[in-house]
Amino acid sequence: MLSKTIQAVRKREELAEDVDWELYRWVERNPGLNIYALAKSIGWLHGKVYSSVKRLEDDGLVKLEKIIINGRSASIVTYRRWQDFFTPEELEEIQQPGYFDEVEAILKKATS
Repeated sequence: MLSKTIQAVRKREELAEDVDWELYRWVERNPGLNIYALAKSIGWLHGKVYSSVKRLEDDGLVKLEKIIINGRSASIVTYRRWQDFFTPEELEEIQQPGYFDEVEAILKKATS
């Protein structure tokens, strides 16, 4: 039996992952917003958005670009497309016929 503290920590981690995923999807649909604008548009507190963005940045899923707007510093959040995680050679290999046959076979076996 896990202690209540460990259970609470795990629950918070699960919730953070849900928050991060929701924010990532939001950034994907609303590119080019700074952290403040993201917080306003999604209806979250600035600190919640900032923490989530930092976790996503640490995981390499978003990039922060520091800019100056009206004399003030801002961090523009952009998502990384799935293609950004592959080299040009890997992308070319993925496009070859039959590349995903093994994956499809595994998925079919798992759902049978």
